[in-house]
Amino acid sequence: MMLMQEAGAALCIEPLLATAVMSAPLLAQAASNPIVSEALEATLEGRASLALAWSENHFGFRPLEIQTRAINQGNGRFVLSGEKVLVDNGATADWIIIPARTDDANPDDPLNGISLFVVSGNAQGLVRKPAQMVDGSWAADLSMDEMPVGEAQLIGEWGQGGAALQAAVYRGVAANCAQALGAMGRSLEICRDYLQERKQFGQTLNSFQALQHRYVDMLIAEERAKSMMLAATIRAAEQEFDRPESVRDFSLAQQVVGQAARMVGANAIQLHGGMGMCLEYPIGHYYRKLLYVDTAFGTPDDHLSQLVEMDMRNKESTE
Repeated sequence: MMLMQEAGAALCIEPLLATAVMSAPLLAQAASNPIVSEALEATLEGRASLALAWSENHFGFRPLEIQTRAINQGNGRFVLSGEKVLVDNGATADWIIIPARTDDANPDDPLNGISLFVVSGNAQGLVRKPAQMVDGSWAADLSMDEMPVGEAQLIGEWGQGGAALQAAVYRGVAANCAQALGAMGRSLEICRDYLQERKQFGQTLNSFQALQHRYVDMLIAEERAKSMMLAATIRAAEQEFDRPESVRDFSLAQQVVGQAARMVGANAIQLHGGMGMCLEYPIGHYYRKLLYVDTAFGTPDDHLSQLVEMDMRNKESTE
């Protein structure tokens, strides 16, 4: 989390989160597999980057709603068909982890029947459509039409990858909150320096009460977001990603941090006035970073909806 905070403060657009936080731990679980081991070794040596193609929905946050199909053709051969949406680092990743729903999955258990496959970025049957994100990083939409894969590309057991996928995505949520904190902290430092140096009507801007109040509101938002980021970090360290309490805290963290990110970024622009709109000045770039982290794992509204659904289910179970 400390590393991700510094990455956010530095406006890092390298695939640190996609590779080191989300994907590499998945490969490490099946390092005895020759192809998985090859991908992991290349990544650890800095020769390759990774991507986890977990999202299939343009709206909402539903990491276990996997419609991509994995059909077992026997003799250790499978074919994958489906689409993935805005895969972080999907445009340039050397290796991509693709979750797919097996043809014998239990529809009543979202964790059941998900298999994870690692494929080369240049695999036959894989189509990548790159898209540049608002912060300058690159993602891609992926499509597969009966893309052939082998048993050696399977991570873990057939149909048993749901829990590992859920853990990877929620690790990503926690790390995303951390890089948001880093970007917010640096934005506040830039604003503080600007208010102390810029003069208007013969006074520095920090002498105006309206601007003092706005800046304090930004500090309060950052502090609230920091508390939720730490809660998400604790849940990630506990590694009990299937507990309802953990899922709740991850969603709360992304919801609170996302709201704070937009609030701090937008007010940082306002405090700078016209200077905040200049492309040569850094504060606008931090705002774009904060806009990205706000939506990278679902918007605050998406997570608020999920929290409401969880609360309703809890009430129904108690009744």
